Amino acid sequence: MLTKEQIRKALESYQGISDCIRNNTPEGILQSIAVEWGLDQQQLGSSPMGGYSKGRTSGAYWFVLRDLKQNIDSYDWLYERLYDEESKRVFYKLVSFRLFPDLGFIAEAYDGKHAQYFDKGIVQCDENEIFVDCGGFVGDTIQSYRKEYGEYKKCYIYEPDKENVKKIRKNLDGYHDITIRNAGVGDHMETASFAAHSSSGNFLERSKDGVETSLISLDEDIKESVTFIKMDVEGFEIPALIGAKNHIVKDRPKLAICLYHIVSDLWEIPRIIDSLCPDYRFFIRHYEKEQNWETVLYAIPPEKQSKKKKRLHTAVTVMPYERPWHNVELIKDCGLIPYLLHKDHGMDVSMIGASENQTDYPYAGLVKGMKLKSLKDHKIQTKLEYLAEHAREIDLLILRGGYDSCAAMALVYKDHNPEGKIYCGLDANSWWMDQIPWYVENYRKFIEICDIMATSCTAMAELLTHKWHRKIEVVTNGYYDFSGEERTRTLFGQKENVIFTAGRLGTEQKATDVLLKAFALIADDIPGWRLRLAGTIEDGFRSFIEGYFTEYPEIKERVDFLGSITDRSQMREEYENAKIFALTSSIEGGSPNVISEALSAGCVVAVTKFDAWEDCIGNGICGSASAIGDVKGFAESLKGLCLRTDLSGMSDQARLHADEFFCMQKNVDRIYRMLAE
Repeated sequence: MLTKEQIRKALESYQGISDCIRNNTPEGILQSIAVEWGLDQQQLGSSPMGGYSKGRTSGAYWFVLRDLKQNIDSYDWLYERLYDEESKRVFYKLVSFRLFPDLGFIAEAYDGKHAQYFDKGIVQCDENEIFVDCGGFVGDTIQSYRKEYGEYKKCYIYEPDKENVKKIRKNLDGYHDITIRNAGVGDHMETASFAAHSSSGNFLERSKDGVETSLISLDEDIKESVTFIKMDVEGFEIPALIGAKNHIVKDRPKLAICLYHIVSDLWEIPRIIDSLCPDYRFFIRHYEKEQNWETVLYAIPPEKQSKKKKRLHTAVTVMPYERPWHNVELIKDCGLIPYLLHKDHGMDVSMIGASENQTDYPYAGLVKGMKLKSLKDHKIQTKLEYLAEHAREIDLLILRGGYDSCAAMALVYKDHNPEGKIYCGLDANSWWMDQIPWYVENYRKFIEICDIMATSCTAMAELLTHKWHRKIEVVTNGYYDFSGEERTRTLFGQKENVIFTAGRLGTEQKATDVLLKAFALIADDIPGWRLRLAGTIEDGFRSFIEGYFTEYPEIKERVDFLGSITDRSQMREEYENAKIFALTSSIEGGSPNVISEALSAGCVVAVTKFDAWEDCIGNGICGSASAIGDVKGFAESLKGLCLRTDLSGMSDQARLHADEFFCMQKNVDRIYRMLAE
């Protein structure tokens, strides 16, 4: 029987999963997981995995394990055929869920950055597109297409539900060249009885007592060439593909096909497409954070893949305030993004607006190769003049913030170098974004001309995407290890019962008083735990600390104020030593840097619900959250974590979450790929 450690080891890589499946029986895996995690074996085996059409095949866990065992060669084949590393990562997470049904893997596979079916890094469309929407629901896919790409030549929509068809006609009123069929798609023309649903799920199964509905073969119905076929047809994807095989072979359209309705669809659909067009490139993305559905296969002929972009050679980032860059900003995202563009992608990078006194930058030794350039003064006008003079020498302008100064710099840069690229990191929080007059012409133009606008928080990215009517990317304030060494990570058993925090202690923003009061409330319930606080103490907060220890003298020896720690190795030791990292902020500019550092060190996190709280705790897999300013709520959150028997597993998840979501090198790699070849 497999041990818990062996199962965890298998889940560390796709190859580990494949080996585990090959070397064990489905029954043995099921029994091992049930025993090791204290679950009822029968109940676990019959647990629904979600996303699979009922009535066609079982969606139970035991059935999924059997599909893995019987078809592991096809799973391995697809993993090797996937065209990019992100597809391999997503596929690995989805298969991890099939081996060990923890929805945390689904959350890690989730793509909240791109529109479903229309990832512009994979699929490019234009005004000549002949788009076929199989499973049209209420016309939302066509609306999404228009938002992402604008014009098309013609659209065909297939939707079997009559009520949905009425909504399509209403929602797409005014759209040109739309052909709507009140029919499903299959491998031949027929009329049959189906169990129908007025939802995005058209059919689940044939039914004698269902609704009489037509099925249409695309090869028989569409006489012209098509360029793009999307299918979300509730388990009828394979018949629909067979019914479109002539179009696929002759027209070589781009394909976006759902892979989640039947357990075997994940590998069987790519096999079918490969048999028709062996040179198609396969990409997989997953678009649902909390459930095992909305997995899409992109199958793209090489000649229609998104065109490579111009290679970037030079980049500058300009200080947006009328002051020089601060030393600490060299190792935050302000400096890290250009530095990693230099280190990992060979770009010539400069930070414009540095102090004339280079000794002000002791961290310059950490970002070797990045140039610090000073101007005659720190006025915004001087920086605008610099950009006007040098714009054509700059391939990429990196801006930080939605400030008037950044808008002005972007407009001047594009005026003098229309082909140049702009990356703007907003460092956004909900309060600040509400102050930006985005409807004013200069701001609207600023928003439009930036090639990438990003924020470090998923919730803010989704909000601003909707509000500003343009795609806002998520680029977290990630962690980067300047040592360049492979660190030996502290095992959870070597960590101490320590709750750690770091920041400007006592500021209104950091709300350190909430943390201290919460610890006092639960100190008797967690007698073996200590609280350690790193950072400068605000002068006005010292009187609070004195009063705090007067009120709670019995815990004074368990609360350590460490002062400001500037030695990065020492700070890393604090993170590695702690089991829990706590942050009680009332507001943050996206995802805080301290969170990425804490997670990377295996700290389980307790936070308040500032904008990025869901990102910080990995939707609950590596931490917990409570309301801002709620002392009792935060106390319960901390206490719950301290007393959890599975805190070690949450610590493992914290490191994985950091590696996937808060890795600065991965963030910068993605920025570079979006902008250049």
